[in-house]
Amino acid sequence: MKSVLFCLALILLTPLAAAPLPVLPTDLVDRAVRLQAPRWKFVAKQRMRELPETFALQVTALAAHQSPDTVVDGRTLATHLAEKLRFILVTPEPYPDGSSREPEAQGGIGGWTHAVPAHALLLAKRTPAVWAQLTADERARADLLMQALALAAHFCLDDDNDYYLLLDGYSLFHKSWNPNHVEGYVGAIISASLYFGPDELNAFFLQFDFDKFVARLDAANFRNIKNCWTWNPAIRDLMMNGGPVTVPADQILAQGVVTRGAGVRNTFTHDGMSLREPWALHRAQAVRLFSKAVRTRVNASSDFTSELMHRASAATESPWEGQMGMLHEFESTDWDGLRTSLAYAFEGAMIDIPTAATLKALGEWRAAEGGDMLERRMGVGMGDMLFKAREGYRSFSQAKPREYWWEKDLEPMGADFIVGLWSACFAPPPPPSK
Repeated sequence: MKSVLFCLALILLTPLAAAPLPVLPTDLVDRAVRLQAPRWKFVAKQRMRELPETFALQVTALAAHQSPDTVVDGRTLATHLAEKLRFILVTPEPYPDGSSREPEAQGGIGGWTHAVPAHALLLAKRTPAVWAQLTADERARADLLMQALALAAHFCLDDDNDYYLLLDGYSLFHKSWNPNHVEGYVGAIISASLYFGPDELNAFFLQFDFDKFVARLDAANFRNIKNCWTWNPAIRDLMMNGGPVTVPADQILAQGVVTRGAGVRNTFTHDGMSLREPWALHRAQAVRLFSKAVRTRVNASSDFTSELMHRASAATESPWEGQMGMLHEFESTDWDGLRTSLAYAFEGAMIDIPTAATLKALGEWRAAEGGDMLERRMGVGMGDMLFKAREGYRSFSQAKPREYWWEKDLEPMGADFIVGLWSACFAPPPPPSK
């Protein structure tokens, strides 16, 4: 079976075309449905995530929405998706460490994986053959999980909140930081708004009661979310009433800094955009992500310049050198200074593509409102990233040189699922620069 990366090589030089309807490759869908559903757990001062399983859930959800009656291994895609969602929504008994399976709704960088279950629940609700297989209790759990993810997004991203901490009251975050800290929970609240409707979701925020909501989490055995939100007792009052919170003294930076917010009992806006503007919310993040002119050699320090590792050819620069759309993290910053990183670049793409594919599948992609421009940028950015991954890319982050390539670093993170989603749902790269 040919790998997704090899197959993409056949289309990299194809002229820009109109985006097709999402038709996912059969082998990609088969592998996705056969992977176990992802699980999460809350671990204080750490983070647990299962990336390949999460992105397989996204592929399964999109495939089931598109073709619910297609049979794989004796079961329809609708049934496969319902079973994956049931695994996440129902933990019959807590695990020995007190955890359950649902995403802990922490906010911020938790959005690396937390946006995908939000997308999957939205796609399931819009697919009658899937939704009919969930019991009334399971649908109520889906509502509860979606509300929790929306609350986490509100706490971190709302224009009235300026917190440096996530909902565990410890992990560092700010909504002005690099895309991988922000775009995941923008995606989550987009799906939550489409799932409930913007007016209903805002009404829920306005009447939110922390104690009553935690009681619902207890009843559903959603231990991960409860344990996350109650680990620091200050979170209760911050969500209900807003106010100041101080960065802990044992954090790696900003120790003692006080930031403030209004909590979550108000209507949501992010950069002035409301829940009624899902496309605008996504477009702003995606334009920021695919924001650079392609460069292969980036001077990250006085003695380091990025370069290709020539694992596949003797090329010295990207075929799209100079074209707009390179991923943000190929030329950005971190706490230690300048950064150029294939791994961080992929992390931005792996969060954006599931949201983009969900919007495409549901008819929410606005070609005439920046969508065509964005799709071309995506083509440049993804083509450039894949070229650098195939060649290997000498990177620089956290003040250290690093070496990344497809097989060693991206494939184990589920990159084949992300690339498969992009190549099926969006236009291929435009012609090379030369």
